[in-house]
Amino acid sequence: MQTSKFSQLILCLFFITISCKKNDSDKSIIRAKQENQVSSVINNINDNSFVLSCGSGCAMTYTPETVSQDKQTVNVKFKVETYINEKPSDTYYEKYNFVYNSLGEIEKVNLEGKNDDILQNLMPDVQAEFKKFSKILLKNKNVDISKFSKTKQTYITNNSKFCTLPFDFDTYYKACIEDNKNCEGKYPSYTFLENKDILENYGIKEQPSIFFLLPKINNLQPIILAFTDSDIEGYFLKIVNNNKIISSLQIGKMDGETIEDFVITETFDINIYTRNNSTEKRVLKKKYKIMEL
Repeated sequence: MQTSKFSQLILCLFFITISCKKNDSDKSIIRAKQENQVSSVINNINDNSFVLSCGSGCAMTYTPETVSQDKQTVNVKFKVETYINEKPSDTYYEKYNFVYNSLGEIEKVNLEGKNDDILQNLMPDVQAEFKKFSKILLKNKNVDISKFSKTKQTYITNNSKFCTLPFDFDTYYKACIEDNKNCEGKYPSYTFLENKDILENYGIKEQPSIFFLLPKINNLQPIILAFTDSDIEGYFLKIVNNNKIISSLQIGKMDGETIEDFVITETFDINIYTRNNSTEKRVLKKKYKIMEL
């Protein structure tokens, strides 16, 4: 057939909804028939296919034929087979665009040549099937996940401001909080509200007040998150590898009764100190070290 069946699917689902509303007593019967039909069809398709119900006794199987990629968009050509009462009724082909964000999460699915987003405009069951398939699609040999964030990652790497080591919290506090001299040169920081994309790119979903990027150690990216918008301040060190957090450590805390702060040396040793107030001498509490993978 030359014409797309996508619009027919929408109409079909629309009439199913109207029919169910007109005759509520038939809801459970219709649902049971549809489930039986779908189960029967599923036994005859491959693991990468999925089934959409299109009415009582009607089911449509979507089987991927070809997969291609253009940056964050993956195009899939489906073979669509319609079954009526478990018997083949029609076969045709449709192409869909699966658009992902830089984290590899699906953002939009549309029929090629159409702007309507399936994940917004169709029924929940249909949305769920396309979302499920979008996750399976990431395992396809023709899909390169690194292309989703390559451009953004390169931009961030080339334009990021990294702190120099050692990072001594006491020195940082005097330079950036007390008199603000030479702060940006040695301790450049980012505010979350203006730079949350950077954290999201590294796979961090927390919302600190500010954060600091430390020098990389091979493929590891250390990041300090500072939460300073409440009476109790907290500082956390996150270690990121391939956009995933692989380690997390609280390295500082100021609660009005005690002060815990830190020094991170040029060799990535982490020394955590404690004291009752800023006039006392710091006492070493614990030592850690960032190890290379």
